Amino acid sequence: MKKTAVYLILFLWSTLVTFAQIIPEKGVPFLENFTPKQYQNKGKIWDIKTAPNGIVYMAADKGLLEYDGKTWNSFKGSNGFTRSVLVINDSLIYTGSDLDFGVWKKNKFQGFDYVSLYPFREEALDVSEEFWHVHQLNDDIVFVSSQNIYVFKNGQLVRIGAPSRFTGNFWLNDSLYFADEKYGLYVFDEYSLRKVFENPENTNLEITGLFQNKDGLVVVTRDLGLYQFESGNLYKLDNPLSENLKMAKVFSFEQIGQSHVAFGTVLKGLYIADIEGNVIHQINRHKGLPSNTVLALHYSSAGKLWLGMDYGVSSLDLKKNFTWFFDYRGDFGTGYTALLKDDEFYLGTNQGLYRSKWEGLNNNLEFFRLQIVPETAGQVWTLENIDNTVLKGHDKGLFVVEGNSVEKLGSEEGIWSILQYNDFLLTGNYNGISIYQKQGNKWSFLKKMELILGSCNQLLLEKDNILWVNIPNFGFIRAVLNDELYPEERIIFPEENFDGHDAFLLMDENGIQVLTDKFQYAFNASEKEFSKVPQVRETPKPEGLLPGIYKSVVLNSDYEFYPVYNGFALKYLQNNEFSEPRNFTLTFRKIEAFRNREEKLIFSGAEVPFPFNNFRIESIVPNQGNVLYQCKLNDKTEWSDWIPENTFDFVGLPPGEHEIRIRASVQGEITGEQSVLLNITPPWYRTWYAWLLYLLLLLSTIFFIRVRHIKALKKQKHNLMLKEQNALREQAEKHKQEIMQLEQDKLQAEFEQVKHRLKTKTIELATKARDNEEKNRLILSLKETCKKAQKNPSISKLKLAEMSRTLDSYLNVDDNTFEIQIDELHQDFFRKLKEKFPSLSSNDLRWCAYLKIGLNSKEIADILNIQPSSAYISRSRLRKKLNLHADEDLYSFLNKI
Repeated sequence: MKKTAVYLILFLWSTLVTFAQIIPEKGVPFLENFTPKQYQNKGKIWDIKTAPNGIVYMAADKGLLEYDGKTWNSFKGSNGFTRSVLVINDSLIYTGSDLDFGVWKKNKFQGFDYVSLYPFREEALDVSEEFWHVHQLNDDIVFVSSQNIYVFKNGQLVRIGAPSRFTGNFWLNDSLYFADEKYGLYVFDEYSLRKVFENPENTNLEITGLFQNKDGLVVVTRDLGLYQFESGNLYKLDNPLSENLKMAKVFSFEQIGQSHVAFGTVLKGLYIADIEGNVIHQINRHKGLPSNTVLALHYSSAGKLWLGMDYGVSSLDLKKNFTWFFDYRGDFGTGYTALLKDDEFYLGTNQGLYRSKWEGLNNNLEFFRLQIVPETAGQVWTLENIDNTVLKGHDKGLFVVEGNSVEKLGSEEGIWSILQYNDFLLTGNYNGISIYQKQGNKWSFLKKMELILGSCNQLLLEKDNILWVNIPNFGFIRAVLNDELYPEERIIFPEENFDGHDAFLLMDENGIQVLTDKFQYAFNASEKEFSKVPQVRETPKPEGLLPGIYKSVVLNSDYEFYPVYNGFALKYLQNNEFSEPRNFTLTFRKIEAFRNREEKLIFSGAEVPFPFNNFRIESIVPNQGNVLYQCKLNDKTEWSDWIPENTFDFVGLPPGEHEIRIRASVQGEITGEQSVLLNITPPWYRTWYAWLLYLLLLLSTIFFIRVRHIKALKKQKHNLMLKEQNALREQAEKHKQEIMQLEQDKLQAEFEQVKHRLKTKTIELATKARDNEEKNRLILSLKETCKKAQKNPSISKLKLAEMSRTLDSYLNVDDNTFEIQIDELHQDFFRKLKEKFPSLSSNDLRWCAYLKIGLNSKEIADILNIQPSSAYISRSRLRKKLNLHADEDLYSFLNKI
């Protein structure tokens, strides 16, 4: 027993000399919380382990959980609750659960397949076993329940029974310890249990953890605090840590490096202490934990402490130099500025000015205790220590802070910034710049600076008399001040000259700079203008940092203040990074082929059908922040730009083999490349059988084209013959139509000729009739003369009587030749007229005949030896008898009959 204790002490000191990480004692390390909804409501988390590549695996009620820093995955194995997990690597995992334990092996699709190793899984046992621990001992895997130890070696199981009942088992210094409910602590040695110490009489220790300090072995119990095992003696430790743990009820335990230990409790959350028993951190619901009951703890090689709780999962990033003070209780608000003077910490927030002793920010208390200074409620913008006097820029004006009281200087309100200028004090106000001077030991208002108006939220001194002013929504002013603090020269740089948002002034060894959220601009004093310059790589900043003018403040040689939303952060300025080199591993998480909305998982080297020639490849440096990724398709393309997204899409890749290479950059360090091989099969229409089909189709097409061509020639020949016949027929028909047209033209000419002759003949007959009528009038005149001679007795009565008879014979002979000819020519015409218009007289019929042959009214008047006006009247009467309307043509009407 003494040899064992000496060995443990020597081992402890040898490890402590090698490395000890410093954990800042003020504030809460970066805390990231995950709700059950985020990890698919898989129940409570009982055990947590990390793979060498950084992926975290957790034993949950409903199976195995996997988290890579962005995505949660879950896998279902045994039916009972999963209680423990052992990660050999990201492809081989062992778990223990209720009535089962087994192995998980990663498949080619980046998922896991489970195989049970428990030999009694299907048997009904009187006592059900729950496997709360899994360990690797050399090449063997050890599964532990409260009743038995199962050693999985070379595919075989060796079972070792508990002395009475195991209440816990622990890995320490390459040895496996077992706590027995009745008989004390044992160490596993060559497949047997060797006792380390017995439990004190009438005491149930219920050990939950073991670690070593300079005095030996420290035993962590659930309800009784801490015990020390030294030189074969076991005794209770009497220190504040032990008392706190006794009240908090320790459920889980984890060692952090060689210098710190963590305790997960049932009632009070998480405790982190050094191995000497000094509490460094107490983190609970007041400080951001989702639950005060911590069921599982795991410290990863990346410096993160993982907590599985009754509700939710959290991680504390202990490797970062930043710690946070979030106002979960609503005590102080968002911190904008801070100052440390004489061990007194002042915090300016949106709610007022708060103060605390510097030790009051230590994280070993249940919650942080900051008290508001009376009469300071409202927005505090800045705090400055000038000539050993604390000055406060407040929404209500400028104040002097003395301990727990304040005194206002002047009547100006809204003080953004405070700058000491020679023997004066300049303050940037909501409207302009105020100038204060010192009278005795007290500052008093002197005047307002001329020519500079607006909300001056930042003042910066370039040289002795060159002042820079930042005015939001306006720009920057460079003013040269004279002895009277009058800006003799002013240069205005409008805000629109600077791309981006939240522009602010910065002065460093390179001179005046303007920084926005996108770009950096440097001032050239000789040319008096700004030019865009490559942005200097900034040192890491805390999450939630307020943008723009709200800058950090160095409090002392160890800590720097940063303003963040709903609180503030401190940066530990001493080196707190791990001394050993970090090995960042890029891991492929998922390879998908997709088309439209259809997706399917594939693996590297798989043959992918051509319709799925779109790929989405997800890779990640697990659980690592500030990572950039780039990819390269085949050797002929260039590397893509660095981007923070860890998923790449490749759309429309052609058939053939493709190599996609991806690499990552972590804080400027480029990881090794990882590659994916893809073989896209050609589409079905480019396979060998498709080409054979194309050949057959080509030959068939040629054959059918030839046959069709022959048929087409025959059909074309037949069509040509039909076309010639139709052409001849059309030509004959055309000739026939031409002949008929010629005959019709000839007949029409003959008709016109006959018509002309008829008209001429009619005129001749009319002239003859007129001559006969004149002759008759002459004869009538002679007859009258004869009558007068008869009355003269001197003339022979006989001769006169004979002359009279001769003349009477001429007078009695009527010349009806014209009427007779007219009647003979138009007998059929007269018949039709009489049938349609029985009321027409013989004179009307002659009128119709004259009009039909084309005589006008004047010509008819001459024939009938009447006046033209009488002819017009006769014509009008004829229209009425024929029932013609005014718009109907008489000539056309008569020619239609």
